[in-house]
Amino acid sequence: MEKILVIDDDEKILELVQEVLKNEHYIVETRSYVDNTNIGEFEGFDLILLDIMLPFLDGYEILERIKNIITCPVIFLSAKSSEGAKVKGLMSGADDYITKPFSIRELVARVKVALRRSLKNESNGILINGLVFNQDSNSIKLDNGEILLTKNEFRICKILVQNSGKIFSKNELYEYLYDLDANAQLRTITEFIYSIRKKFKTLGLDPIKTIWGIGYKWDIK
Repeated sequence: MEKILVIDDDEKILELVQEVLKNEHYIVETRSYVDNTNIGEFEGFDLILLDIMLPFLDGYEILERIKNIITCPVIFLSAKSSEGAKVKGLMSGADDYITKPFSIRELVARVKVALRRSLKNESNGILINGLVFNQDSNSIKLDNGEILLTKNEFRICKILVQNSGKIFSKNELYEYLYDLDANAQLRTITEFIYSIRKKFKTLGLDPIKTIWGIGYKWDIK
């Protein structure tokens, strides 16, 4: 039985989400705020639902501190519904972004999608084309260093490396990352590619090539 942590300063939302998810047979713990990021408090969960506007530490700060340590999916909850807010949320490392107010059906569907996708992840330390992909740390090890990535950046690199030389369009990468598309924006793919390139350039590498008018492919030598 999956265990879910819900963090939101609105007690009514906490009660609603807890009741809904318990009815779906999940184990649910709730918190109305986080005043430190002792990693022990975030371990042992299969999914974290995290409000952005929180007292003490906001959702962005919390995710920034835990994203390279925890391995479970994180879904942002937020009343901010603009495209910019959603892009920022996804680029900061969240696996999904749910805007308030949300329907019960949407919440349950997105939780199930995130958990299903997490279960599909392969074992840690996978060797692909000479690169070691570590699921625990969302990192790629190369001969001359290690690249730390967000979950979605990691998944993009993984699918491109597994299909080295194949060109993926933005739509194909989008469909690979997101099973539901109500809130995610297509431009996040461009943002993820830019961020990945920036990180690889610290090692003097530029592995993702743009095929203008078509998409992207992995080409590292």
